[in-house]
Amino acid sequence: MAKDGKNVVNLDALIPRADLFEQPTAVNADSASLRITDLEPGVTYGLLRKPDFQRETANWTPRQVVDLIETFCASDIIPAIILWQNGSQVFVVDGAHRLSALVAWVHNDFGAGTKSLAMYGGKIPDQQRAMAEQTAAMLSQSVGPWSAYKNDNGILSMKQLPVQWIEGRSAAQAASAFIRINQGGTIIDQLEVRILSEARSALSVATRVIARGGKGHPYWQHFTKDEAKAKTPALGADIYKLLYDPPLELPIKTVEVPLAGLGYGPTVVRFAFDLVALANGLSVPDSTRKAKVGAEKQADDLCGLDTLTYLKRTKRAVQTILSNQPFSLGLHPALYFYTAGGSFQPAAFLNILAWVMSLEKTGRLDNFRKVRGVFEDLILAHPDLIKPSVHKLGTGTRSRSKMTDLLDKILERLIDTPDAVKAWASLRKEFPNLAPDEASDPSNDGAGKAFSETAKNAVTLSDLHTTPRCGLCNGLLHRNGKVVDHIEEKSKGGSSHSKNGRWVHPICNSNRDKDEQAAMKAGV
Repeated sequence: MAKDGKNVVNLDALIPRADLFEQPTAVNADSASLRITDLEPGVTYGLLRKPDFQRETANWTPRQVVDLIETFCASDIIPAIILWQNGSQVFVVDGAHRLSALVAWVHNDFGAGTKSLAMYGGKIPDQQRAMAEQTAAMLSQSVGPWSAYKNDNGILSMKQLPVQWIEGRSAAQAASAFIRINQGGTIIDQLEVRILSEARSALSVATRVIARGGKGHPYWQHFTKDEAKAKTPALGADIYKLLYDPPLELPIKTVEVPLAGLGYGPTVVRFAFDLVALANGLSVPDSTRKAKVGAEKQADDLCGLDTLTYLKRTKRAVQTILSNQPFSLGLHPALYFYTAGGSFQPAAFLNILAWVMSLEKTGRLDNFRKVRGVFEDLILAHPDLIKPSVHKLGTGTRSRSKMTDLLDKILERLIDTPDAVKAWASLRKEFPNLAPDEASDPSNDGAGKAFSETAKNAVTLSDLHTTPRCGLCNGLLHRNGKVVDHIEEKSKGGSSHSKNGRWVHPICNSNRDKDEQAAMKAGV
């Protein structure tokens, strides 16, 4: 499995998905092997399917894909592909990555070809395209493209993949076999097991539709409500855009980073799962934990209305963090959710979201807005305060209460005394596990060496100190969460000339009249 979620090849479009439980017209397919030529467009290739609950076939690096193709061409051992026939469809129970790598070679589609373009509506993410191009380039230096062999009636066209068949089993037994077989190695983790075993639950569908931005396989196709069928992919696309637009470019050259890092790879599914669960107050283990034995499973959402509700709540939660909606705080991602070296921290995002939700619920959001400028000054000076990866408060749902307690304490101190230096000194006494100062400088990679990507990112993100500030609360501004405000209000005759304009957070703009009235009453 690729350890770096951004450097994987997306082969998901090469073998289409289908419902494992459908009963199509019976056709007998029991060949003991597949020839490479069987993977060209035709009858045999047309029968192949993946179970619709299966995770994306996007876990191999370019090197792994090329190695598999080289292994096949060299007639080295490749483990058997395990298949199960259901009428006119043949499901790949084990070996989807192996088979997809060969199909990709035959079809010249490593994630950005004809089939991939069709699956993703003609919109291929930049990173996905880059990995496709890298894979094709590596192949050209080794075995070469399939087109160089297809018209050659030589030995390669006779090469075969061994096949094993699951015989005499029901669809439910085949699904169980899929999960059991894939749990046997390192291919599948506990989150994948939970999603696959509850494939039609609202949580699983919402997770997948967000992770793919409403594109790709229609996990919502079983919904009986037309409204849910129509709105589910649109909401997924909206949430994905809120999280990942503008796309993250590496090395980072601007502080205008996307809300949630790189929108590509298996880590996106994990983050989407935790986000949906948090935004909807679901009492489920987070993506890092195994579901308890005997725990009640999430029910299937057959009509789609629960999924629709989950997606709407998730969109509202994300909009509150960063958007141009009137209620949005417009929090700057680089300050709150990225390390100094440019790594997105999902735990930091989820902790802040949980805290903001609690502030809304308890009517304390205005308290935060009153001291937001100095709050962010404190974070700029001591970013480790909200970065769980560098202190001992821990990560995940088990430590979230500790993090929200810390954030509450910061807010309380700043409300009493809006002084970042005094607040830091006080917090260090109460929370001794906080880092004594910032973590080691990521830009210090040693003399005589080229700058690493992390060091380049750190150079850019150090510019946060000079980021434009909200004209009302003095908090940092991000391109995705700011609106123009009349310095002299329009209702009082203020002109629309640029000299009378300033950028502010949406929520500050929405509450300006209320804030000014409160200040007048207080005699400020």
